[in-house]
Amino acid sequence: MTKYRFIYLIWLLPAYFLYQIGYQSVTYLGLQDTFENGDSYISEVTDFDVKQIAAQTNGYVVIKFTTNSNEIIEEQLALPVQMAQVLMESELIPVRFKADSFKPIVLMPVYELQQSVIKVNLGVTGIGLIVTIIIALYGSRYAGRKLRDGEEVIEIERLDPETDNE
Repeated sequence: MTKYRFIYLIWLLPAYFLYQIGYQSVTYLGLQDTFENGDSYISEVTDFDVKQIAAQTNGYVVIKFTTNSNEIIEEQLALPVQMAQVLMESELIPVRFKADSFKPIVLMPVYELQQSVIKVNLGVTGIGLIVTIIIALYGSRYAGRKLRDGEEVIEIERLDPETDNE
């Protein structure tokens, strides 16, 4: 097997971007489903933390609420810094809950922000998909040409005059 067959592995990048687009889409649809069809509750914040590691700031919030069927739901949700700023001072947070949704809990104060973040993620991932498909097409053409035609054989010919030192 020649080294040019490995170039075809570049098709893993568009496959990964397709997976990410699927995941973001299902998350977006689950978010909307929970918002539109879920039950409204008021949750209490049992823990909240914002961490800064190097240039990234993120955190989490632990919420707790009781459903209509007297089931206690306690969940830790990851928060980017924009969402954490909105929820920082809240002790009670209105939520929507739908147990069978892909995104079962929606924090109402950050719903619009969460939707816009997912839309941006979809846009950036779509651009990445297009770019990697173009790169993979060119790479595949190059690899196919090299596998079909073989490598160019380079002959090195000495052009300087030979000197006899006898």
